[in-house]
Amino acid sequence: MKYLQVTVCTTHEASELIGYMLIEAGSEGTTIKDSSDFAELYKGGIIWDYIDDKLLSSDERVLVSGFFELNSKLDALYESLDRLRSEGELNVGSLEVTKQVIDSVSWENEWKKYYKPIEIGKVVIVPKWIKRERDDHVEVLIDPGMAFGTGSHETTSMCIRLLCEIPLAGKRVCDFGCGSGILGITAVKLGAKQCIMSDIDSQATKAASENAALNGVSDKVTVLQGDLLSEGTFDVVVANITADVLIRLSAKIGDLLNDGGTLIVSGIINSRASEVLEAYKGLTLKQNITDGEWQAFAFTK
Repeated sequence: MKYLQVTVCTTHEASELIGYMLIEAGSEGTTIKDSSDFAELYKGGIIWDYIDDKLLSSDERVLVSGFFELNSKLDALYESLDRLRSEGELNVGSLEVTKQVIDSVSWENEWKKYYKPIEIGKVVIVPKWIKRERDDHVEVLIDPGMAFGTGSHETTSMCIRLLCEIPLAGKRVCDFGCGSGILGITAVKLGAKQCIMSDIDSQATKAASENAALNGVSDKVTVLQGDLLSEGTFDVVVANITADVLIRLSAKIGDLLNDGGTLIVSGIINSRASEVLEAYKGLTLKQNITDGEWQAFAFTK
């Protein structure tokens, strides 16, 4: 199968936001080529068997690619990029857009080169094709496929950090907008007795089910496409989506939470944080963490 690869030239600061824009415009996945990520890991002492010197270059450009059906309309993407350019809140780089037609096999081989184990607190996220020596980390295997949510995004890693701080043993968890299922699976591996994962995207729910099986937790995970109204309430709800969706669905997401329960929300760019806090003012803010241009909140009910 062939895809239209659309690549936006941007900066490290804006790369995650561009990735979200590509997804919202209809991309079936994203890849980010950012030499600074590899340089930071290298300087921090995380060394793999080999590393291409090209990845340690001083080139500050970041290339964020999305993958669309060949006949896709890109008007919404161009409008989003124009709006971002005019706002001037971030150093976004040139935002130059290039397009090329590629084969799906080329895409699969391309993104696999950039996925490595990621340690987040007591959790380590491991691509399924990589073998590592077992240690005292809680290991979560992931097959990223075409659904985002691999632990490398600041928004995802902040959710995992907050999950690590909650006593999850015996808890009932909801992963709202689950993507690849990484957060719900992590919660179960950290001790949750059950997790209901939901997403409106059939591709995401398929990936979440497959990743649950990969981790041997299918018996504790239920994956749903669509509404959660019949699933009751939860001790912990985690929602890593976008500020707009979090604000629009604040009442619904809040209603999913048991009294005394914990709500973790992420996917919030700094400039929208105050709006999200206002939308969830009926809950008690317990923790606020920031990573780069992104924030995550933990509330209790």
